[in-house]
Amino acid sequence: MSKVRSLDMKSMAIITAFPQDEHVKVILEVGCGDGNIDWYLAAMGYRVYATDIKQDEEWQDKECLTFHVANIFDLTSFPVSSAAVVICSQVLEHLRDYKKALINLIKLAETRLIITLPYRKSFRSPNHYHFWDDSASEKFKDIHEFIELSKPYSVSLSKIITKPKDAETGQRDYLIIIDKRQIE
Repeated sequence: MSKVRSLDMKSMAIITAFPQDEHVKVILEVGCGDGNIDWYLAAMGYRVYATDIKQDEEWQDKECLTFHVANIFDLTSFPVSSAAVVICSQVLEHLRDYKKALINLIKLAETRLIITLPYRKSFRSPNHYHFWDDSASEKFKDIHEFIELSKPYSVSLSKIITKPKDAETGQRDYLIIIDKRQIE
């Protein structure tokens, strides 16, 4: 039985951010939740390692997709030591020490790290510790800190709409792409 469901606009933006090289075949997702994008990537022929801090009831391994419990603060807990592309979507805002997590994510990525974060408080959640904006203020951290934290690698920052209704409400996510092949 296939678990592939339709993808939201955020997941499509993540896939579009993949490098366009033929050698990119191994994907690691950190914070996979139910694994929806992972099922889709596996159906596209990628070898996917999907991880989260706790197991989800939807997890079901298949030939090129395996799920694992892992902790971003313990790199030895991951099923692989690196992957061509690492995805971390809607995770860092939940972590008190997101900077250490970012450093570990960069270590795991061979070619590209793709991160999404909520823009401001677009997607309200009681367990978000951090909020980012285009500049620092009393309420928000400056999203541009990811450029500094990711040096010497090239960083692309953009805002994306994650579902059609976001265009009306002004809700957005940040899409951050860290390319380890390009040195600043």
